[in-house]
Amino acid sequence: MVIQLLTRKYPGMRLWLSQRLTALVMAAYIIGILILLAITQPSGHAAWHGFFAPIWFRIATLVFFVCLFMHAWLGVADVLKDYVFNKTLRAYMQIGVDLLLVLYLFWLSFILWNM
Repeated sequence: MVIQLLTRKYPGMRLWLSQRLTALVMAAYIIGILILLAITQPSGHAAWHGFFAPIWFRIATLVFFVCLFMHAWLGVADVLKDYVFNKTLRAYMQIGVDLLLVLYLFWLSFILWNM
């Protein structure tokens, strides 16, 4: 049943499912970081730097933000499709959002790996 829904017959189902899966990944990350913050309770610059220092935490943060940007990209595309009827304007707006999300991803990578 699920495989049949994900075929070319229902193209929106893949996008819908990917948005829901990214939401689950983001929720798991937020719950995990809240638990870690409750346990460690960093209170200074050195403590916060040490909190973000492990490579597994940086990778988890990068995965979180990739999911966030994918989730935002899908949501903005749907909103633009629903409310911007001029296809040329909608395409330019979508390109602008795409460029910003890619720029933010590079900026985040620079921040995470230059700590």
